[in-house]
Amino acid sequence: MRQREANNAMTMSSVEDERPPFWPIQVAGWVAYGLVSTLGALPYRRAYPVVLYFTGTTIAAFLASFVMWLLCRCLMARRWSWSGAVAAILACSYALGVISSMCGASLELLAGHSAVARDWRAAAIAGLANAFSPAIMLVAWGAFYWSTQHWQEVRLREQQLMLAKSSARDAELKALRYQITPHFLFNTLNGISTLVGEGDTRSARRMIALLANFLRSTLEPAAQGDVRVADELTQVRQYLEIEQVRLGRRMVASISCDDASKDALVPHLLLQPLIENAVRHGIAPSMQEGRLSLEVRSLHGNVIISVYNSLHAQQHAIRESAGLGLAMTRARLSARYRDFHFAASADAPGGWLAVIQIPLVTG
Repeated sequence: MRQREANNAMTMSSVEDERPPFWPIQVAGWVAYGLVSTLGALPYRRAYPVVLYFTGTTIAAFLASFVMWLLCRCLMARRWSWSGAVAAILACSYALGVISSMCGASLELLAGHSAVARDWRAAAIAGLANAFSPAIMLVAWGAFYWSTQHWQEVRLREQQLMLAKSSARDAELKALRYQITPHFLFNTLNGISTLVGEGDTRSARRMIALLANFLRSTLEPAAQGDVRVADELTQVRQYLEIEQVRLGRRMVASISCDDASKDALVPHLLLQPLIENAVRHGIAPSMQEGRLSLEVRSLHGNVIISVYNSLHAQQHAIRESAGLGLAMTRARLSARYRDFHFAASADAPGGWLAVIQIPLVTG
C-alpha cells in the first residue's frame, strides 16, 4: 500500500513538472496585452488619456483573471458539461471585461482627463462600450487555462494507467513465481531426500547446486518484465536438469533455437508453466520413457515457440480442464501483445503440443 502511494505521488510530481509554469506565462501574457494596447494608442493626438485607459484596463483584467481561475477550478471540480462551462466562461468574461473597462475609464477620470470621461456616468458608458477587448482576452485566458488543466489530467490518467499496468504485470509475475516455486521445491527436496537415502550423495549435491541456480534466476526481477530468449532457455535448461536428475531415463528432453531468435525478447517465465505442465502432467506420471522437446524459431518477423511432449491425448484432455498454467500464459500474452497466437492441443501425433507465435522484438 505504501509503495503504491509512493508511486502515485511520484506520478503526480512528474505531471506537475511537465505542466507549463503559471506565473511567467500569466505575467508575460498580460504585459504583452498592455504593451500592444498602448502601442495602438500612440497614433492618437491625445495619446496620454488613452494610455491611462489601457493601463487601468490591463491591471484590472490581470486581477480579474484570478476570478476566472477560481471559476475554472470550480467548473472542473463539479464536472460541468462543455456547453455549460463555455456559457459560464463567456458570461463571466464579459462581466469582468465590463468591470475592467470601467476601471480604465475611471482611471482617466481620476487623472483629470475629462475629455474622454466627463463624469462617472460617462465612465460607465465607456466601460460598457469598450468591454469587448478585455472580455476577449479573458475568454482566451480561460480557454488556455482550461486546456492546460485538461492536458494535465489526461497526462495524469495516462501515467496512472501505465503505472497500473506495470503493477499488474509485476504482481502477475510474482504470482507466477510463487505458483511455480512451492510445488517445484516440494518435488525437488523429495528427490534430494531420496538420493541421500539411497547413498547417491554426488547426485544429491548436483541437484542442490542446480536448485540454487534455478531459484536465483527465477526469483531475480527481470528488467521491464522481458528477457532474451537465450536467457529464458538457460532457465528452462536449469529446470530440466533438475527434473532429469529426479526422473532419470524416464525423460528425454531436447531444446533447439535458431540464431535469429536468441536475442528476441519474451516475457520472463513465459515458458516455465508450459514446460512444468509437460513434465508434471505428461512425463512424471508415466513409468514409460517420455520425450519433451522445445523448439524456438523465427519466421516472417515472428518468433514461434513449440513445446511438445509424448503424453497420450486422452490423458491430457482430462488434465487440460485444470490448466491454470495455460490460462495464465494466454492472459500474459494477451496483456503483452496486440497480435499473437497461442494454441495448446492434445491432437499432436502421439502426444501434446503447445504453440506460441509472437512478434520478433529485440532489445
